[in-house]
Amino acid sequence: MASEEALRKKYMELIRSSLSSGRIDKYAAKLSAQELDEMLSIEGLKSESVLHDFDAIYQSSAGACGSQNDANSWLAFAICLTSARPEGAFLPARRIFARAGFPDIDADFEFEKRQEVYDYIINTYGRENVGNIGTYQTLKMKSYITRAVKALDLSNSFHLGKEEYIKRNNLLVREIIDSLPEQKGAFLKVFDDEGEGHQVTSINDAFKYCDAFQQKVSKFPELVEYSSRLEGLSSSFGVHAAGIVISSEPLNDIAPLRSTSGGEDGGVDYATQFPYDDLEYIGLIKFDILALSTLSVLSECLRLIKERKETSIEISQLPLNDENTFKLYRTGKLVGVFQCEERGMQSTMIKMQVDRFEDICAGIALFRPGPMANIPKYCARKNGDEDIDYFHPSIARLVKPILEPTYGVLCYQESIMQICNSLANFTISEGYQVIKAVGKKKGDYLAKFQSRFVKGCVTNGVPEDVALKYWTGFIMPFAAYGFNKSHSYCYGLLSYQTAYLKANFPHEFMLAYLRVETRQKKWERVVQLEAEARSMGIDIAPRVINNSSVNWLLEVFENADGSERAILTPPLMCKGIRVAAAENIEKNKKYKNFEDLCAKIDTGIVDSECILALKEAGFFKNMKDPVGDYIKYRDHFKKARFKGMTGQDLFA
Repeated sequence: MASEEALRKKYMELIRSSLSSGRIDKYAAKLSAQELDEMLSIEGLKSESVLHDFDAIYQSSAGACGSQNDANSWLAFAICLTSARPEGAFLPARRIFARAGFPDIDADFEFEKRQEVYDYIINTYGRENVGNIGTYQTLKMKSYITRAVKALDLSNSFHLGKEEYIKRNNLLVREIIDSLPEQKGAFLKVFDDEGEGHQVTSINDAFKYCDAFQQKVSKFPELVEYSSRLEGLSSSFGVHAAGIVISSEPLNDIAPLRSTSGGEDGGVDYATQFPYDDLEYIGLIKFDILALSTLSVLSECLRLIKERKETSIEISQLPLNDENTFKLYRTGKLVGVFQCEERGMQSTMIKMQVDRFEDICAGIALFRPGPMANIPKYCARKNGDEDIDYFHPSIARLVKPILEPTYGVLCYQESIMQICNSLANFTISEGYQVIKAVGKKKGDYLAKFQSRFVKGCVTNGVPEDVALKYWTGFIMPFAAYGFNKSHSYCYGLLSYQTAYLKANFPHEFMLAYLRVETRQKKWERVVQLEAEARSMGIDIAPRVINNSSVNWLLEVFENADGSERAILTPPLMCKGIRVAAAENIEKNKKYKNFEDLCAKIDTGIVDSECILALKEAGFFKNMKDPVGDYIKYRDHFKKARFKGMTGQDLFA
């Protein structure tokens, strides 16, 4: 790792460069320098140094688009680690510094380039110094009920043989599980006789709050006892989808490793046997290197706009007040817009009547289990249908500056950190610990924090009973599932960028999206995007072999009234077709008829399954049996070629 002095010099040069280029002003440069001092004091800059290293390789590649979660950091913005411009002044305890360990920064890359970044890290720091992060899956309620039923043989069928034992116990498990209420969303929630909601996460919760389940399980008292003992036990070992750790020395010297199935080349890869919390405790730094197809769409779309319209767009410099973009959000036509494609999210954006960038960020933060209950309140207050209040007059004077931008509604985890600071004299770091304690259900910590919160509120003139109600009814329900503002802001920015391109360059945007999803072979998604293109007034041409290419094609014609008519031509690449087969068909165009096609293509590459796939995709519509005809012509041409070869004089 670089020395502190070398790191300070490197980053001060980058800050000065951003200042001279106009990316930041003198005030932002001062804030960046303050963050640099803070980062060096906790030795967290080592993580930024490594991240900046491989991120720079990616950003310098052609047509690169990137997204990070560090929107609260002026330093990250100054050194071009993120395109998300921070808001507000420097806070010594801003979230990036509030945590006790190293800053946690995720980096999203284009789908096709994630492996390049991962390979670069391994080549730079050494295979022995880089590893995936191991994870441990634990037994959840339905899993441990299943195991307990079978282990206890509650169907009393073991003596009937293996087949009957499995059949009867599986049937009993199904009856027990089916007695639970239907789960809607990420969590099972039930309501008691008084209408109070309860989240069911264990068999004890289910036995307490679900009458039908209680009646069913009461016949097997041992099930509750033994199932409870299984709760939370590790069931299997996995690998974090995106997380890696980088060490300055061989990983197997400081953490146990295990081999896993490798990357794209099928080789051996390694993962730590320690989970992330333990790795952080021993001083290792975690990086999330995520692959995001939306970034591939942006990159492809920008390239097409430059190619077709001779217009270069700096995606990070888009104006955040484009009326066409806000109008798209208000109409709810958001297929292809990042984070906004679900029907519920589309409905939320319509109800919000989006007219500012902050609405998009708030919508993304609120559309999650828990905070989702605040969406109607946010919409009503924003649209003037409900008065804005701050729970109680004694609280309003302290929390209004924090919650006023979101109409008195809690949207972000950072708001809780600030409220705990302003209302109860917590440090921002302690506010961060509150969020983590709620998320991990650390009851003993929460009891201490509750007592301190109430006392702190009383010190600031808030009645004790009001403070307690505010803690239990306002802060705790949100803290459990709240989203952080850094992520919301970056997701909102990416959402806005996709919406901007769809609203202002609809033809190029849909072409780019279809090309990316076709390359990734997401065929159901392709069908959805075709329907969206038609709804936007873009025609989809009939599937004709001679007109199609390996990729989607776009033609735009100008009508007599000056409007444009766009036609998208579907590609030869479709479900069941390999790239080599599509390329071979395109290479030998044009074809006079089906017989000519069979004569020209390489039947070793384009086989009968490819012909069937093309037929199912919509090609060869006028043919009854193209596969049968293909086999007939193929065999005929094989015989003809063989006959021609046997008639040759090899010594001529």
